[in-house]
Amino acid sequence: MAPGDVTRSASRTFELLGAITEQGGLTLGDAAKAAGLATSTALRLIRSMEQSEFLVRGDDNVYRAGPRLLQIGARAISDNQLLSRARPAMVAIAEGTRESTYLSTHGPKGTALYLAQIEGTHAIRHMGWVGQTVPLEGTAVGAALRGDLQSEGYAIAHDTIEDQSTGVAAPIYDAVGRIVGALSVIGPSFRLDDALCAQHGLVLVEHCRALSAELGSPTE
Repeated sequence: MAPGDVTRSASRTFELLGAITEQGGLTLGDAAKAAGLATSTALRLIRSMEQSEFLVRGDDNVYRAGPRLLQIGARAISDNQLLSRARPAMVAIAEGTRESTYLSTHGPKGTALYLAQIEGTHAIRHMGWVGQTVPLEGTAVGAALRGDLQSEGYAIAHDTIEDQSTGVAAPIYDAVGRIVGALSVIGPSFRLDDALCAQHGLVLVEHCRALSAELGSPTE
């Protein structure tokens, strides 16, 4: 196989694997469509990934993440310095605001990737975005990751990804001053009015500054 063919095959494999895992599982036809591949090509690649246990097929003919992929993902998460350092701050923010609190970082193709969540304690609360990506444009977490902040150091976005939901986010900096992540809270818009968003924003900024300092950030 020529080097160009190897590269193309690897690229198709990763695109297909990404499409399946991002959707939480897909049938062969849906996976091929999502990755822009012919069904026969998708089947060949999927069979290879089944053999290496990156994918498994369920009784419903849906392909999902296999044990090998789960092992690699779990190891990557456990080795992630940002995630381990951010968790105490996330717990404190969730306890103080009672809103679901997220840690995010830069995702693929100009997105924000949600790495972890501490669930809020309100009866009506936001749930379930871990592992998902959202656009940088128009989102609070995207604005935080780009450094597009209000003068107080946080960003707010209303009803951009989900109707009637509001996000507030602040950035985390590393030792050379780069934005490497963001902490955010998300909740229903009827509860997160301007005053409460400002209050939560200052809480996020405080924790993000402390976390940035732990990472060696030169920022105040």
